[in-house]
Amino acid sequence: MSRAHIEFIQSQALPWVADAHGLEHKCLSEDADSGACTLLQRLPAGWHFGDGTPIAANEEFYVLAGAYYANGFEYAAGCYGFYPAGHERRDIYSPRGAVLLRFFDAATIPAADDPDTAARAAGRTSIPFLDSFRMVWDRRRLDHHLDHLLPARKILRIDPRSGQKTFLFMTAPQTHPTYFRGPLEWHPTPEESFLISGDLSGPLGTMRAGAYFWRPPMVAHGPFGSRGGSLSLIRFVDGPHVNHWSEEEAAFSYAAPYRPILPPALRALAHEEPALHY
Repeated sequence: MSRAHIEFIQSQALPWVADAHGLEHKCLSEDADSGACTLLQRLPAGWHFGDGTPIAANEEFYVLAGAYYANGFEYAAGCYGFYPAGHERRDIYSPRGAVLLRFFDAATIPAADDPDTAARAAGRTSIPFLDSFRMVWDRRRLDHHLDHLLPARKILRIDPRSGQKTFLFMTAPQTHPTYFRGPLEWHPTPEESFLISGDLSGPLGTMRAGAYFWRPPMVAHGPFGSRGGSLSLIRFVDGPHVNHWSEEEAAFSYAAPYRPILPPALRALAHEEPALHY
């Protein structure tokens, strides 16, 4: 896996790029070796694609705004789907327009052109439709080191082969580590996150709605807190979600300056979203 460490960039800073299907997208991150990528995709009102060619990648998507129709389902904001590699893609359209967050674990070439398509899909069943608004928040203790965030989650998918997990994660407002100090955290697998709403402050600055990061394995991070609360979609990729914690503690501040870790191509584009002033 060769995705660059991106932590963090506001997706608003990235340009929309037009494609051959009349859509626009922003590439949030990409694996140069496998073709796996994470995209924001914007569908114009009245867009109709019809039946799509099955692709060689497993695909996850979450609707951020508008409504998207595919395979007989209406995906409104907050809806999620997962389709294994080679799955049919039929009757695709968006009468009102939509913005989607999409995840592909390989290049999006036709399934018939990739001999690994069947192996990539083996053991994985589709999750054709989830409406996260109809799911109940799991408020059981996730990890005592996170108690100060008053967190909750909704698990959208756990991969049966790798243990990879996709979930919504919520933090409460006016939260911070006790005495404004807390341990550092790291994971044995990559962590990917898109901030859907709210704010989340950490040592590299304050993420606001639209913030994205791809964090490689074993990168220490935190502690975190939130002034107004936050809602994120988080993925632990190619392995189960495991937390490790340091014995030493680091200081927390809501006012840490924006100090992103970015590949050269993104550095010139990066900017911090302005705070809301009253």
